[in-house]
Amino acid sequence: MLVAAFFLHAIVGTLWLRFGFSDHLAWVVWVAVGVAGAHIGLSAATSRSMLTDRQRPPSRRKRMHLVLKWASGGMLLAAALIHMAAGLTGRAPEARCFLLVVVALLTWHCLVGAKSLLKDLDIPTRLKGSLRALMITVAAVVCLALLL
Repeated sequence: MLVAAFFLHAIVGTLWLRFGFSDHLAWVVWVAVGVAGAHIGLSAATSRSMLTDRQRPPSRRKRMHLVLKWASGGMLLAAALIHMAAGLTGRAPEARCFLLVVVALLTWHCLVGAKSLLKDLDIPTRLKGSLRALMITVAAVVCLALLL
């Protein structure tokens, strides 16, 4: 839901920048920001739990994957904050530029977590490739709309 909310934000924001669509749904972004905060908190709790589990200690591969998730998420957060600051201060060109960065980082973060997401939702992990293709397609459409 969180990824869908931010991709929806990107699509609506692109339409607003390109065609002047109404921004009456801006409150949805703040709901998504709250959900993102909850996601970060829950991720921190589950990461700590996994790293301190004495019965099933994480493998080196699992720890490295966790580092990749936090690195991609941290970069995404930093870029999103810059994008948000640029947008709130009325700097549309800078906001647009950082939106491209945010979309790229969001896509990377989602690609990293695709298998975990499918496991958490009890969906067969063989669909990971299809999910990743969908994420890349949506990101490409948003980026093309911003660049045209």
